[in-house]
Amino acid sequence: MIFVNSSNQTLYLFKDDSLIFESKIYTSKHGMGCRMNSFKTPTGLHSISSMLGKGLPAGTLFKNRRPTEKVIKKIPLDNSDYITSRILRLNGLEEGKNKGGDVDSYHRYIYIHGTPHCNTLGSKQSQGCIRMSDRDVIRLFDLVDQKTLVLID
Repeated sequence: MIFVNSSNQTLYLFKDDSLIFESKIYTSKHGMGCRMNSFKTPTGLHSISSMLGKGLPAGTLFKNRRPTEKVIKKIPLDNSDYITSRILRLNGLEEGKNKGGDVDSYHRYIYIHGTPHCNTLGSKQSQGCIRMSDRDVIRLFDLVDQKTLVLID
């Protein structure tokens, strides 16, 4: 199970009641919430619905969930919301909270994904997704499976 702690901007991965991985992250600069078009990070219980990017080089830039030819190797000077390296797409599991209607995390395209902006991890910077360093998202990707539970608090 993955636990995302928004108050300390840290992601934890547990297996068999043991902590096996942790990483600094970004959640939304707009706060926590589940409404469509809020740009907030949704709370509650989710699962990984799909995993994209296996075997691609670190820093591979995605557009519309498809890898591009571009690989970002340096911290960009702009503040764009780059999606790099790997995508773990989340599906809400709590009807009316993060699943269905105007609170559906899957239809909001909420991911755990890489970012080249690793210099300010630990702060709230995203547009709703959970961002990690490219190195850490690749490591997490290799440690989890589709259907892994994700609790966001």
